[in-house]
Amino acid sequence: MTKVFKTNVTATFREADPAQIMFFGNIFGWAHDTFEKWIIEAGYQWKDWFKNTEYMIPIRHTHADFSKPFYPGETYQIEARVKAFGSTSFTMKYVFLSPAGQHAVVEMVHVVLDGKTHKPIPVPEPIRKKFLPYLEIL
Repeated sequence: MTKVFKTNVTATFREADPAQIMFFGNIFGWAHDTFEKWIIEAGYQWKDWFKNTEYMIPIRHTHADFSKPFYPGETYQIEARVKAFGSTSFTMKYVFLSPAGQHAVVEMVHVVLDGKTHKPIPVPEPIRKKFLPYLEIL
């Protein structure tokens, strides 16, 4: 069974646009904040992930699909899992939920680069091993 990391976020007034709906771009910050919490559950220390000099793992691609608006003062649950592994990348999937249902899905593709050459390298086996329990099985 796939493990799913869950956390909550409450939309703030400053994250809203003049119509009092969360500005769409903020969803990417929420997803990345969830990733930072998730890697700790997956077995990494924050500094070991983000200050690693052997390799770096930037985001290569991201997209969001919205189905319901987000409102300030409301709390949303975020579910994080690994959608897929590539040879030099992995894709994270974030599902944003409330009692009203699903609000959005965000996917972020992270590519693994050599820390010196900045060229793509295979996803290191320790990362695959720690992330595999969170791999979404359809």
